[in-house]
Amino acid sequence: MPFGTEGKGPGIGVALSGGGFRATLFHVGALWRLNELGLLGKIERFSSVSGGSITAGLLAKEWDRLDFRNGVSAVFATRIVEPLRQFCRLRIDTLAIGEGLLTPWKTVSNAV
Repeated sequence: MPFGTEGKGPGIGVALSGGGFRATLFHVGALWRLNELGLLGKIERFSSVSGGSITAGLLAKEWDRLDFRNGVSAVFATRIVEPLRQFCRLRIDTLAIGEGLLTPWKTVSNAV
């Protein structure tokens, strides 16, 4: 496929924007509703950045285990919603920033 034609084929696509953990949780809610409506299993491509990529990453990891029936996954809440809620409760930034700034041999990204 020539460069510039990606995603131009027929089908449903969804874009998940950035915004940190708030975006992650917002997109969980939006995808949860799409699942309830029987649309989530019909989506053919996702595009994401930043916080949206956290949601998209777990969704991609679990996609084959969601066991869609008529576009609906009965296990969406246990496989996607609950793990992302738990993840978003973590406070990885404070410790990583402190460790990265106060430890000369370690960067913030390495601490995370």
